[in-house]
Amino acid sequence: MEPKKTLYLIDGSSYIYRAFYAVTRLTSSKGQPTGAVHGFGQMMVKVVREKKPDYVCVVFDAPGRNFRHDLYVAYKATRQKMPEDLVSQVPYIKDMVEYSGIPQMEKDGYEADDLIATLTHWASGQGIAVVIVSSDKDLHQLVRDPAVRQWDAQNDRVFTEREVKERFGVTPAHMVDYLALVGDTSDNVPGVRGVGDKTARQLFERWESIEEIYDHLDEITLASVRKKLEEHRDDAFLSRRLVSFKEDVRINGKLEDFVPSPPARFKLQQLAEELELKSLLENILKGLGAKGESRPERPGRARGDEIVTDPDRLESLATLFADQPVLSLKVQTASDDAMRSDLLGIAFSFEDHPACYVPVGHNGKDHGNGLPAARVLAALGKVLGASGPAKIGHDLKSAWIVLKRYGIELAGIAFDTMIASYLLDPGKQDHGLGRIAAECLGENVDVYQATGGRGKAGAGLDALPVERAADYACAEAEAVWRLYPVLMEKLREAKMEELQEKIEVPLITVLAKMEYRGILVDAVKLEDLSLEFEKALDARASVIYDLAKEEFNIQSPKQLASILFDKLGLRVVKKTKSGPSTDVNVLEELALEHPIADHVLAYRTLAKLKGTYADALGKLIHPATGRIHTSYNQTVAATGRLSSSDPNLQNIPIRTEEGRKIRASFIPAPGCLLLSADYSQIELRILAHYSHDEHLVEAFMDDEDIHRRTAAEMFNVSPVAVTPEMRRQAKTINFGIIYGMGPFGLARRLRISTKMARVAIDRYFAGYQGVRLFIDSAIDSARRLGYSETLLGRRRFMPELRSRNKTIQQLGERLAINTPLQGSAADLIKKAMIDLEALLKGKGLKTVMLLQVHDELVFETPDDELDTAREVVRDAMEKVWKLSVPLKVELGWGRNWAEAHA
Repeated sequence: MEPKKTLYLIDGSSYIYRAFYAVTRLTSSKGQPTGAVHGFGQMMVKVVREKKPDYVCVVFDAPGRNFRHDLYVAYKATRQKMPEDLVSQVPYIKDMVEYSGIPQMEKDGYEADDLIATLTHWASGQGIAVVIVSSDKDLHQLVRDPAVRQWDAQNDRVFTEREVKERFGVTPAHMVDYLALVGDTSDNVPGVRGVGDKTARQLFERWESIEEIYDHLDEITLASVRKKLEEHRDDAFLSRRLVSFKEDVRINGKLEDFVPSPPARFKLQQLAEELELKSLLENILKGLGAKGESRPERPGRARGDEIVTDPDRLESLATLFADQPVLSLKVQTASDDAMRSDLLGIAFSFEDHPACYVPVGHNGKDHGNGLPAARVLAALGKVLGASGPAKIGHDLKSAWIVLKRYGIELAGIAFDTMIASYLLDPGKQDHGLGRIAAECLGENVDVYQATGGRGKAGAGLDALPVERAADYACAEAEAVWRLYPVLMEKLREAKMEELQEKIEVPLITVLAKMEYRGILVDAVKLEDLSLEFEKALDARASVIYDLAKEEFNIQSPKQLASILFDKLGLRVVKKTKSGPSTDVNVLEELALEHPIADHVLAYRTLAKLKGTYADALGKLIHPATGRIHTSYNQTVAATGRLSSSDPNLQNIPIRTEEGRKIRASFIPAPGCLLLSADYSQIELRILAHYSHDEHLVEAFMDDEDIHRRTAAEMFNVSPVAVTPEMRRQAKTINFGIIYGMGPFGLARRLRISTKMARVAIDRYFAGYQGVRLFIDSAIDSARRLGYSETLLGRRRFMPELRSRNKTIQQLGERLAINTPLQGSAADLIKKAMIDLEALLKGKGLKTVMLLQVHDELVFETPDDELDTAREVVRDAMEKVWKLSVPLKVELGWGRNWAEAHA
């Protein structure tokens, strides 16, 4: 006999609470709690992975009242309100279930138990076996049918009629009577007060139902029990109605509706990115048997594209390319490191013409041989290096660098799908072509992911047959071609077409040139610095050991926690899953109580500088150029800021002695100087422009010391009477306002009480009322529109403002304040970079731009061009945009970066 198919019914509402209380309190960097989402996903996957159900459904309680409230107004009245940290996770949990391809159900006016009962009755009537996945004892009443079981997945315990009888002394058919007698305090089901499990068992040993019990009250020998039953007769029968399930809810279901469907990979990926649950996507896809990461080699061609290996055909295609208005291209390389990777080939796509691939660097057994690189680049150089046709692609900055290394400067860059995706939603973490194509075209584009990243060894495309490399490259080029009009329309609708055309796309070439140029570093100085830092670390460690009265691993959170909290008895500020936290915020707070915390902070900072810069910079020197070539990331920071990696130049301290020593290792070419141009307080000047605050505007128009002016306003003294401590507090508040800092944050930063910080902020706003109005207006506007906007029209969406979680709402408010300021500053320095690249070239100067760090640009200028370069740079940067207050640039120069920034 063929075994029955099985329907698994997952008690989603019960699982939500179990996941919330079972998993460590996880939160994203934005403050969104995520532990319940993570735990629910694990439990859901466990069911599908282990049981492989034919049919499945996750069942949730519907929000609001149900029919039981009409029976008993106090039903669930004593139940605690769902924790706020859980409320905000419920929509994500339901989205996760949907994207995982698992059917789900909820229905207004009914609880999950009623739907489970209805589905159980409906499915068993069709010959389907049912497994109820829940630990809820109320659901035991449904296992009265031999085809129905209940599985407590957490304890891996299965309940059938026998197990229920053993546990409660009643059969599932009479479980409802048992529950009616004992009641349920969590749901405020009254039952018979004073009758508990032991008494109920004794009663049901003689009688099967509450009707029989009440028919034989006079046979109950214990007077106290008889009295309780008599006094609470109505409660008993009311309770039975409350704990009885509806088994006839209209569901309009079909069996095929409960068959799991393939997971929506990209929606799951977006969810995992938003919640910063890195393992969630992999666990779900793996658990549901749909990982799909591996790409088995397929014999023959997977696509119908052309591989060009005939010289005459190459020449004719080059002529054809030149006649196109728009040309999509994909430069195929062996790895992601544009400054070191070999060129393998170039794919092209346009109109409805089949995509084509021109192999260059595929050599070796079974890999096929492409045309010589010189022949290919000679034929394609005029097309690639000309302003027309317009070039579109994905990550064209890397393409520019690779081609430049082969003697071609890619010209005519008009559109980049990675940049467009970033502009449309800068909060997304993934701007990969695969995700964009899935979201905008509903297609799965096979994008190759090398196992090695930038600067790392790994299997690359050069290890594949040329046919497979062609498949990948042509698929990407063709996807870009079809995405181009879709994304352009989205940019027009968002009114960011001009930002894309005037700022982000021209910046691609500017950044590519900066990366390609690189900057010299003094390797010998770095080696000396590493030894110096090592000695300083030893000295600092000695002080820490003296304070601790023993030696230990300072970099070990566990050992440090033992010293701080067990041995020294300092208070535990924050706890984590593994024990008391020793993060930077905790140490900053403890520094007020014990000097060891300050020394540990200093030790950590020095150790990081040594490892990240003094030890690592020398290893990043390019063997061919002798320079370091940092990579500028144009699609990472949601504010519009650029970031850098390999190395990250943004994190070198500016004002510490150690930071200056690291900067001193960055040097110009012989006969040149490094010229530093740093915007002075640009975000505060933009704040003055937005707020129109008369005091702020006046201070900048008169070129006053803004921090001294603020201190004078706050403390009601004349500027000459401002003390250094007053100015320090004012400076902290000035910059803190930009980031939406509240009393708690200011208190921690200034190491004062929250009450004093609140007074300081109140004084600030009393003096700068226009700033207060701007802040309120910025938050209101972002809440109304759903996004904040910069001076140049860049948008950052603010879903945090719609969150039901107050912590996340407050984060959204801080972002709404900060985005117009920091985002506008980012836009202006990008525009200045574009302007300067053109100006320096137009004037025939040899001065070139090398670095961009925060609000600073660093140039390499010949000694005899310094005066001219200073004038050009200052003029361009200060006139980049007309604000209601002047922009100011501070210039410095020297034989290393530290001297230039002095």
